[in-house]
Amino acid sequence: MKKEKTEKYHGKKKIAVRCIKIAAIVLIVLVLFRIVLFPPHKKPVVTGSHNVAIKEFTWEDVSRVETFTDTGENRMLTVKFWYPEEEGSYPLVVFSHGAFGVIDSNFSTCMELASNGYVVASIAHPYHAMFVEDVNGKVTTVDMDFFRSVYEGSGTTDPEEEARNYLKYKEWMALRTADENFVLDTILSKAEKGEDGPFCLIDSEKIGLFGHSMGGASSVAIGRQRDDIDAVIDLEGTMLGEYVGFENGIELFNEDPYPVPILDVNSRAAHEAAEAQILEGYEYVNFYVGKNAVDYREVIFNDAGHLNFTDLPLQSPILAKMLGVGKVNARTCIENVNDMVLTWFDYYLKDKGELDLKAEY
Repeated sequence: MKKEKTEKYHGKKKIAVRCIKIAAIVLIVLVLFRIVLFPPHKKPVVTGSHNVAIKEFTWEDVSRVETFTDTGENRMLTVKFWYPEEEGSYPLVVFSHGAFGVIDSNFSTCMELASNGYVVASIAHPYHAMFVEDVNGKVTTVDMDFFRSVYEGSGTTDPEEEARNYLKYKEWMALRTADENFVLDTILSKAEKGEDGPFCLIDSEKIGLFGHSMGGASSVAIGRQRDDIDAVIDLEGTMLGEYVGFENGIELFNEDPYPVPILDVNSRAAHEAAEAQILEGYEYVNFYVGKNAVDYREVIFNDAGHLNFTDLPLQSPILAKMLGVGKVNARTCIENVNDMVLTWFDYYLKDKGELDLKAEY
């Protein structure tokens, strides 16, 4: 009996040791995977004199039911703030990431702005983001139907497919602008009450918006919807919110002049693709908006890819290469982007400096 118990004990011990070894191997693989996929990197230069504090909040929009689930829960938005530690009154800038982006897509841009005296809020759009982790640790990953819909029908010339795309774009913009409006209203309500954290530092009379890709498009849309926005930056986003109809196989554009200063940032490849579209007889919506805006500038980045307007090429060179980067030096590119963003908002939100932007980088 004693021998039998001893054998059982040793058997269990061997299993436990084997499990520990397997767990250790898995952990090592995960660590190596993390290092390879997201290697340590030198962060872009931050030029401001302010010490930067960072804080996150998760807010419930009780006016909206989450449409990506069938649980009946309300939509939850996680927002990350970068802001000066020093007391003062600072302009508010709100960022929106692109499709499959994350809350830290433009971490360095947010740091650069905050170090130069801005309160910056980045919105994580659940189910449009690759992942969102709320303040309680709950992780929400991208909705696969949305993931597929971004690629379905792209580049099509079929009128029926184009009509479906138009409806798809309107749906995306409705969700994104509702998110941004809710976040803006929540922030401004807290600022009016003088709540602690970043809110008591906000100058509600000075508000800027910027976004990448789909986030740029929704930021442009918000700039038209609200009368408290002072400047907008679109980092290579087709201005889908400017579509107001669809007839005879093409989108109809909003003919009212765009009401606030808008900076349209594009790679050379995207700019040339838009010009080719015009040569084929189709107006490009961004250029149409530019011709009818109170103040429109386009800045072109040579040798850049779509993701060079984010931090991803530094955070994960492998992923970024898979998803689309150019030959440009990634660090130099994002530092130039950050400098340009700061110059634009300094001029329009602080009445500071000259609007001396290069036409090309």
